[in-house]
Amino acid sequence: MNEAAYLKIESKIQILDRDLFKYVNELISGQSLTSDEHLKIIIDSTERELAIYNYILKLIINNGNKN
Repeated sequence: MNEAAYLKIESKIQILDRDLFKYVNELISGQSLTSDEHLKIIIDSTERELAIYNYILKLIINNGNKN
């Protein structure tokens, strides 16, 4: 398995996960500097990015299992 790629993607997922949690809390609490509409767009974008990185991580793991 490509260890460097795995660690980099896993790190990116953790950062995005943290950011998503923060954005959702801002939306729920109403304590954001941005509008609710803009915050929802940010959340949707972050969720899509997380899905992509999770897929890449899955491919890295599957590739490592084959070798």
